[in-house]
Amino acid sequence: MVFEQLNQQLFSLSNLISKLTNQQYSTKISHLGNISIGEHTRHMIELLNCAINAYTTDTVDYVNRSRDLSLESEREFALTTIEKIKEIVVQSDKKLNLYIENAEERTNDGVVTTYYREIVYNTEHVIHHLALIKVALFELNLKLVDDNFGMAYSTLKYKSLLEQEVSN
Repeated sequence: MVFEQLNQQLFSLSNLISKLTNQQYSTKISHLGNISIGEHTRHMIELLNCAINAYTTDTVDYVNRSRDLSLESEREFALTTIEKIKEIVVQSDKKLNLYIENAEERTNDGVVTTYYREIVYNTEHVIHHLALIKVALFELNLKLVDDNFGMAYSTLKYKSLLEQEVSN
């Protein structure tokens, strides 16, 4: 179940990216602080890669991640990268260290986490960014996704319960 929800969100993201033009993908969105859909996509991919790479290094480091700016402008590269993530993300659970930089004391503190916990975090993180991308689609006047795009599973479940109560 941990990976199923992530894969569903990545499928939704890929489906959207495949419908966009390169210009739409890289257009700066004023309501999002002049950040493009491509920049949101790059950010999601980078954090997912941090979690996946931690499987071999035993440390998740979101702070010092590598940034590949070509993911912001090259839709096909982003799509290919998302597909690679879907192929390699499924692993058994294991204990990891989460690197945290303490800016006030200039020391490095670590937190114990697990691979599955980081995948759950990344799934929620992706949903959050999909919701922001939905704002971008409104600004671009594009109706390319359904109303559930970028909505948390708990919210969808709650809405379903409300609809059942109303219909009863």
